[in-house]
This record gives sequence, C-alpha cells and structure tokens, in this order.
Amino acid sequence: MRNPTYFRGSKKRRGYFEGWYFKCISRDRRHAIALIPGMAVDADGTKHAFIQVINATSGRTYYFRFDYADFQASPIQFDLKIGGNHFSSSGLTVDAAQAGVGTMRGTLAFKEIHVYPTSPLHPGIMGPLSFIPNMECSHVIVHLTHRIDRQLVLDGEIFDFDDGIGYVEKDYGRSFPESYVWIQAGHFENSNASFVFSRANIPILGGHFPGFFAYYSDFGVNTVRFASYNFSSLKNWFVDINSGTCSGMLKGPSSTLTFQSEMFGGGILRAPVKGAMDREIIESIRARVTLRLTDKNGREIYRGVSSEAGMEISL
Repeated sequence: MRNPTYFRGSKKRRGYFEGWYFKCISRDRRHAIALIPGMAVDADGTKHAFIQVINATSGRTYYFRFDYADFQASPIQFDLKIGGNHFSSSGLTVDAAQAGVGTMRGTLAFKEIHVYPTSPLHPGIMGPLSFIPNMECSHVIVHLTHRIDRQLVLDGEIFDFDDGIGYVEKDYGRSFPESYVWIQAGHFENSNASFVFSRANIPILGGHFPGFFAYYSDFGVNTVRFASYNFSSLKNWFVDINSGTCSGMLKGPSSTLTFQSEMFGGGILRAPVKGAMDREIIESIRARVTLRLTDKNGREIYRGVSSEAGMEISL
C-alpha cells in the first residue's frame, strides 16, 4: 500500500473528496489558523478544488473555490498545487484573492518535523482498517508536530509564525462520519507532547460500529497507541455537544490515558457528503485538553494541559 499521505483520487469519477489539514499556531499563541487544501467530486461528477481557512481569533472562515484544472497533486510524494498555492511536507505558499471571500498571501517553512511512524503492515493511524477498500472516510496523520517559520497575511492582517508549532493530517473518502469527535493537542505547558484522538460510528459490511483511535507521544521515552483494532478499550466515555465537552479513559495493554477536552470559540467549515462539500461543521482551534497517563501499575507517567487544541463534535 503506497503512502496514504500522497494523492489517491486521480481515478475517482464521482462521490469522492480528499483534503489535507495544516494547523498553525504562533509562538506567543496570539495567532491560530488552519488551512485545508483539497478536491471534491460530487455525485454527478462535477469536480472542483478548494482551500478552506479558519481564523481562530475571529472565528471567521474562508472558502476559496478553484477550477479542478488548477489542482495538481503528486501520487508519489506529498506535494500539491492549487493555482498559485503550493503545499508540501516542507511548507506552504499561498496567494489567493477572491471577491466576496478575502485575500491571503505568504509562505511558511516547516522544520524539526516529527512524522507519524508507519510500516508496511501499519500504514497509518487506522491500522488494519487502512487496507479495507472504499471506506466512507480514511484518516491519516502526516506530521505529529513541526516548527514553523515566516508569515502569512490574511485580509491585510500579518500572522507571524516564526518559531510557531504546526500539525498536518489528511482525510479522504466519500463523506465525513455522520457522528464523530476529533481532538488534536500539541501545546502542552510542560512538554512537547502530541495527542490525537477520534471516535466515530464507522459503516462497514452493512452495519456500523463505534471505532476509536488515540496516539500520544513525547518524542522521547513515551509513545502509546490506543485503538479499537489493538484491543484497547474506551471507558467512562462522555460527550455533550451543547457544552462542547468530552472525556474518557483509554485502557491499553501497558498504560491508561485519561483525558478531558472543552471547546472554546469556533468557526463553520464545509465538510463532504458523498463528495459534495455541503455539510457544515464547527471546529475550534482554541480548545483545552487535559491528559493523565499512567503505566499498568497505576504509576503516573505524565500529566499536562494543552491550550490551542483542535476539536470537533458532530453527533
């Protein structure tokens, strides 16, 4: 199976989307934005490319729409272009201005990159589910964290990201899950740790099952993965869309991770339904996440709080 980070949709004719998610947080945490370049082909075969942007401070979102002819993506490396905009593993350059949408320009360079570890039998965070064809939605973690340099200008406002922190992931398939929770945290006050969690109702073989995955790493001693496919369990699960909160306890063979998360602010983004970008979801990149990791004997390994976390709840 080739790297799922690379473009996979060149032969898709209808009902398909593919999008990459770049989260960017400034060093002083004054600026928090996410950029989502991608493509979509709806049920009747109409294609277009897009770049979505969310400004966490204002809650404003942007949807820059492009002709599909402006979209170029490599099937053998992480590299895509949409008009004059370029996205890759080493950084991004944006140059877009559309009436009624806004303007954005600038370049960000990535360094000190920590990629999600993969292998031929474990090509991504979805583990063996990665090999099931035609999944409704497949999720890929690209960069668990990286440092950022340089600036973006959005509607005339300068966003200085020198020595900031970023994250990259990807989704592809037909539709986002009907019901899901997603959390990504990488701004812990006492550690460079990264934490990603998602739980969704996954359609498969004519039915549904509540699948989940979580990954924690401090890029040193401690790296743990919890998932439905490795016989981990999710206990004490709680989620409330009205308060924007969720919590749970992840138990695996060697450790237990307890987490709580709460959304603050947020903006409306478009999400795919059978390839059409018609669904609206609310995303925050100002959420707060609290973690406690213990070993199998209950001894505490790590405790910390992250601000500027990404979070979505759709029920």
